[in-house]
Amino acid sequence: MQLGILENILDELKQLKNDITDFEIDESFTHYKSISNLKAYLKLRSKDITLLQDKLTSNGLSSFGRSQSCIVNSINQDIILLSRLIDSSFDELSLDNNFVKFHESKTIMYKNSKIFGGKDDENESLNFQHIFKTRVMITLPSEASHSPDLIAELISNGVNVLRINTAHDTPKEWAIMAQYIKEENQKQNKNTKIYVDLAGPKNRTTKLQKVFTPFKIGSFRNPQKVEISTNLYSSNITSQDIDNRLPTLVIDDELFQKVQKYKYIKIYDFEREKFIKFYLIEENQKLYAIVNKKIFITQNTILKCKGFESRLYNLNKLPIEIKVSKGDEILLSFEDILGCSDFEYENKKYNALIGCSNKEIFQHIKIGDNIFIDDGKIGCKVLSLNDMGAVCKVFLAKEKGTKLKEEKGINFPNSQLNIPAITKTDEEFFEDIIDFADIIGISFAQSAYDIIKLKQMLQDKNRLDIAIVPKIETKLALKNLPEILEELLKWNQFAIMIARGDLAIEVGFDNLPYIQEEIFAICEAAHIPVIYATQILEGQMKYNLPTRAEVTDAAFAQRADCVMLNKGSFVIQTVGTLKQILRSMHTIFQKNKQLLSSCEIFK
Repeated sequence: MQLGILENILDELKQLKNDITDFEIDESFTHYKSISNLKAYLKLRSKDITLLQDKLTSNGLSSFGRSQSCIVNSINQDIILLSRLIDSSFDELSLDNNFVKFHESKTIMYKNSKIFGGKDDENESLNFQHIFKTRVMITLPSEASHSPDLIAELISNGVNVLRINTAHDTPKEWAIMAQYIKEENQKQNKNTKIYVDLAGPKNRTTKLQKVFTPFKIGSFRNPQKVEISTNLYSSNITSQDIDNRLPTLVIDDELFQKVQKYKYIKIYDFEREKFIKFYLIEENQKLYAIVNKKIFITQNTILKCKGFESRLYNLNKLPIEIKVSKGDEILLSFEDILGCSDFEYENKKYNALIGCSNKEIFQHIKIGDNIFIDDGKIGCKVLSLNDMGAVCKVFLAKEKGTKLKEEKGINFPNSQLNIPAITKTDEEFFEDIIDFADIIGISFAQSAYDIIKLKQMLQDKNRLDIAIVPKIETKLALKNLPEILEELLKWNQFAIMIARGDLAIEVGFDNLPYIQEEIFAICEAAHIPVIYATQILEGQMKYNLPTRAEVTDAAFAQRADCVMLNKGSFVIQTVGTLKQILRSMHTIFQKNKQLLSSCEIFK
């Protein structure tokens, strides 16, 4: 090693340390060391130190690539080693002790991650690699409010956090779910946490015109369970039922008694012009037909058993089908009007009309802005604005057209939407969930103000024990992430969620991998736990068969403190797969650090 080169590196390190620690430290906050480390990391990342990193690596020193959690301490260690190596006088006592040390940072991160439950390890000490585990969160489906067995099975299979989404169901159903969770925790001696999402200002397409529309149930390759119910307990078939593949066929009470006794039902198939027989099973005091042939249900469908016949009692009009293709023009409206195709306004024809649930959005929309609908399935550009809304030209759709559906998300990635994340509806629902929530998620968090707002609401209820989780899903949230993290560190318990669904649309799918890496890094610097969410093992959740890409994505999730799975038909199997993947990955990775344990593969 050349002495002059080492002296230059030492000078660079000293200057770098001075530059990134040039700020006041407020020790009045419990997490002041995390705040200080975050500030130092942000100052470091405002520079390009890649050449310095190469010099450090070539001389066997830390190049800070995995030092986010204790960045100043890592620089200090390099300074100490270089000073000794070149026999330079250096007072180690002069090193600033207000910055977090390596083992201290790992202990802080572990303690912060305990908001996701799980039992404490007996030997917590400082052996972080042996105690760090990625926890698993599951979104509860609507059926969980009347299925304690489902909740019991999820908890017994090692789910650490159960998520209730206030965008769906009712306060009564949320309370029932929470009660089931608490009862099962007691029975199984578990510590499963209850995470509740406030829905926030979600922009959605509004209702479409409705007509009597035949719909398909069942298939030979994928037999479908269809509930058979009596008109004494009638409920309506909705488009959401069909989308979720859980329709209910409500029949006359006399016919219901027959099918209940003989365990079969015949449904008239207009395509085949004959009745098709389906056998029934009973589960949880409900009857289900196993529909193993494709059959279309219409307003004229007849059902029978042992000479008794009935028409459907709950067949409602369903939303019309609207398909849009590349080049079509859509009128996105703020008016309270039902969506339709072939709409005419002011002597101009549009291929489709659809409403937007959030009227405030339109004052922020500009000509040239991109708008994405239904998780990015439809992309369009604003051509003009008129008295009804925004005229948009479709540039992204399937070759044969994409269905424009009601109640689907709308994203405005080019628009600066300075809209508070906590709505009046959220404030009302807050009163319903405050007694049982362990963690509260803020959907579409935009700035530190949204964190301050929820903190004040919790303080007013004297619930300082509840953890706060802003969901990072917009460009503005990304821009304001440093201030969001700093505000979180002034609370007791916290995490952030990388909500990749809306975030991917906002930043672009091709930018998402880079963006999520940067989020992981800055959260590591702040010692703030991360929830990794959206489409994890979605193929297995829906069809019990994950794709290869999904399995690799699930493996990457070991970087996170918690992984969120959505609801689906094969939730138990998916939890098992995810936990096995995480167990394997934790033997060779500790977050972003590879563990060089004994490798058995090549022996």
